[in-house]
Amino acid sequence: METTPTVKKKKEKEEGGGRRRRRNRRQQGTVCLLQLGKVMDGAQMNSLIERNVNFNTVKDGIQWFNLQTTVKIQDEENNIQVLSVGSPNERPTKCILLLGETGAGKTTIVNAMVNFVFGVKFEDNFRLQIKDQRISSDRKDTESQTDFITVYLFYHQEGMTCNFNLAVIDTPGLADTRGLQHQDNVMSQLEIFLTSDFGIDDLSCIGLVAKANTNRDFTFQKDILREIVSLLGDNVPEITQLFATFAVEKPMVDQIVRNAGVKFNDMFEFDNGVLCTPHNISSSPCKRGKDMLLFRWEIMIEQYERFFAAFTNAPTVSVKLLRERKLLDKSLKILKGKVEELGKLLTALELNKKILSKYELQEAKNKSWRHERTIRKKDRLGIEDGFHAHNCPVCNQTCIFPCPPEKGNNNAGFIGGIAGVLGGSAAGAAAAQATLNNVVAATRAATSSGIAASIGGWVTRVLGGSVAVSEVGGAAAAAAAGVPGVPGIIVGGVVGITIGVVTGTCCGKFLTQNSCLVPGRGDVCGEHGCLHSLSQHLREEERIIEYNELEVKVNEDIKELFDVAVSKRKDAMAKITNGKQKIHLYKKDIVQNTLQLLFHAKKIQEMSSTIDTQGLLDKLIAEVRLGEPDHIHHAVEILQILKKAIKRLSNYNIDQTNDNFNMMMKLLERLPDTHQ
Repeated sequence: METTPTVKKKKEKEEGGGRRRRRNRRQQGTVCLLQLGKVMDGAQMNSLIERNVNFNTVKDGIQWFNLQTTVKIQDEENNIQVLSVGSPNERPTKCILLLGETGAGKTTIVNAMVNFVFGVKFEDNFRLQIKDQRISSDRKDTESQTDFITVYLFYHQEGMTCNFNLAVIDTPGLADTRGLQHQDNVMSQLEIFLTSDFGIDDLSCIGLVAKANTNRDFTFQKDILREIVSLLGDNVPEITQLFATFAVEKPMVDQIVRNAGVKFNDMFEFDNGVLCTPHNISSSPCKRGKDMLLFRWEIMIEQYERFFAAFTNAPTVSVKLLRERKLLDKSLKILKGKVEELGKLLTALELNKKILSKYELQEAKNKSWRHERTIRKKDRLGIEDGFHAHNCPVCNQTCIFPCPPEKGNNNAGFIGGIAGVLGGSAAGAAAAQATLNNVVAATRAATSSGIAASIGGWVTRVLGGSVAVSEVGGAAAAAAAGVPGVPGIIVGGVVGITIGVVTGTCCGKFLTQNSCLVPGRGDVCGEHGCLHSLSQHLREEERIIEYNELEVKVNEDIKELFDVAVSKRKDAMAKITNGKQKIHLYKKDIVQNTLQLLFHAKKIQEMSSTIDTQGLLDKLIAEVRLGEPDHIHHAVEILQILKKAIKRLSNYNIDQTNDNFNMMMKLLERLPDTHQ
């Protein structure tokens, strides 16, 4: 069928209109690029890429360059990492958080944005990509390719199409085959990420990534957005955008999302598949195919330009504020636990003090479990070498001891004599030595004379005057008067020998008497208070001795009570000491935690509006009152003290607040005394 002139003109008009529209879009794109950043020439592009790539591969005629990344943060425990491209600078950072199902194309969006901000054109024979080396090649297509939340941080460099630092946050895929538990894990990861300091303080966009032709009910995205709203506040819908991927035809996903009740600000249609189209299509005989690819590229660039124009001017939702609120909630929770534990410790301290008093009284009451008294006892000891003793049977004591052996022991007299001579000679030598001093010699000589006279008298009585005492006394006197020819040392020796001879003779005589009882004693003993007749005394080869013995009596029942009291008292003392140490540590922890709570409250106040810290403490008191009755009164008392402290510190700035640790510790010392 031939084409009529009217149809031909209509067709040419449509084609001309399409060219004009594409030309207008290119012009509008240039305007957008000029608003975002400078348009690069070829030399700038090559320089920018050379500075940032470290590997390339060829696929379907296109060179793929991997951007060189630096690991800034690697949190293996929570599966969070931050990778950067370029060098840090002072420019502001704008952040995009991507959420979407597995296979929706989040990673492709990241790579498309990389090519856009680095200014890659359709006719260039290369493309840029950023790869996470943790992505496993063993994962199924229905499973998220990574379990990590990854922040790709692109620092601004000369020649980039945006004049700020760009952070794109890629998250694990939702709704994959691992089920609800996986979704809960992703949500927990997001909460940890948003409430921890990973260098992201604000979000300018939450991008919901979904296939343009999806017909799913969007349940997971709805649930997770609800959680994010609860974390970040009601401003989340203002920065939420819908990214329709694989958007070759008119998307239907926007209506599906709206029907699911998910609020978003705008939708952007990203046909990112054109990035991977083989570049050698220029050699294809079908020029119309190349025009179609170019058209798709222009549409893709147009959508990214439109998005970045909106993104640049978008409001921000403070993640830092969320972080401070979470830290405040965490501080309140920790404070509540610490206060309750301190209340328990104070209650236990009171109980242990009562136990200590009880067992101190029991110990004092039963300390008389041991009775001691001294008993006078007597015992008999054998006598050796033939001696004997005279024991009174009535007094039960030894009255005379020792008495020598019977007559006939000739050795006894001889031994006694020798002992007497030796002893007397020694005494004489000592006296002679003393005469070296003439002044003292007279006195010593006189004394020697007296001793000699005394011994002479005793010998006269015993032996009948066989030795002339006057001779001994005369010699001593002569020496004392200074008679010439009688040196003091000879006199001393004579005196000593005389004494020894007399004493030896006496002892020998005494030991060889027929009777062991001294004549003239009489019949009454008189020894040691004994008034009994000597004739009644028993002559025995044993003597009776007296000694003291300590008698100890133990009341086992009372002793058991005493021992229990001592053990319990020691146990209570140990618990009191340990409890006081713990109380002191808990007081320090509570003060630190209260200061942290006040710090976060003041940070929130700086970023948003006034926060009622007194009301927070009142709420905490109400929660504590629902706890265990035994320590409620202590816990409430602690919180009341903290309320007063916080009120006193309310006008201090953040730095001054941290200097008031000692003041708060003193306030807590108002609690029951723990130092006695």
